[in-house]
Amino acid sequence: MKRVTRLFAIALACLLAGCASNNNKPTGRNAADVNAQLGLAYMQQGDYELAMEKLKHALSIDPRLASANHYIAELYLKIGKNEEAETHYRKAVASTPNDPMLLNNFGVFLCRQKHLEEAQANFMLAAKQPFYKTPEVAYSNAALCMLEVPDEVKAEEYLRAALRLNPKMPAALFELAELKFKQREYLTARAFLQRYFEVERPSSRSLWLGVRLERQLGDGLTADKYAKQLKRDFPLANETALLQERQGR
Repeated sequence: MKRVTRLFAIALACLLAGCASNNNKPTGRNAADVNAQLGLAYMQQGDYELAMEKLKHALSIDPRLASANHYIAELYLKIGKNEEAETHYRKAVASTPNDPMLLNNFGVFLCRQKHLEEAQANFMLAAKQPFYKTPEVAYSNAALCMLEVPDEVKAEEYLRAALRLNPKMPAALFELAELKFKQREYLTARAFLQRYFEVERPSSRSLWLGVRLERQLGDGLTADKYAKQLKRDFPLANETALLQERQGR
């Protein structure tokens, strides 16, 4: 996120420098675009009040501007105003129905609101956009949403689709490892978890999964290794508390 913010700040500085060099105050659509980008920049910096001011100003100039509606929807979501967020997500999608990032973000929102079928439709539409650089993200999010149904068959289908596009996607590898553990396919779960550890630093969740998985497979040494790493690296994690509870200390 910090890297994205820095790159965006450079791009925004270039945009504003260009405006200044022409000695022209942006008008019309250009002014709406500039205020929308300023709103995004302030939101990324955590200045939500100023971000809201800039985004509302952008929409006062151009109420249908997709970027401004998208960014203000994200901002409303951050401050817990879900109805306002949904209104602006829908306006953004109405203006740019084929924007994959917008469709994916709207899908995440819908999934959180338990509108699971509509969320899935948005994820699938995002994933099928020809110029989407990371369609595996939409497939992975669709899988997580299907686990809320729950529909494990569909979730696995989407996770495997994500891995076909990006075999090293950590989120998809971990979710498949956890799903296969739940289904008692322990060797398959181990294979996915090992692939996860090859591309991502261990988390408290992945180490806890490793402990339980290796115990099921009868590999006490590896289970103990994961347990020690969990307690050492994540002493305050919920998973560490669960481990200590099962160990009786």
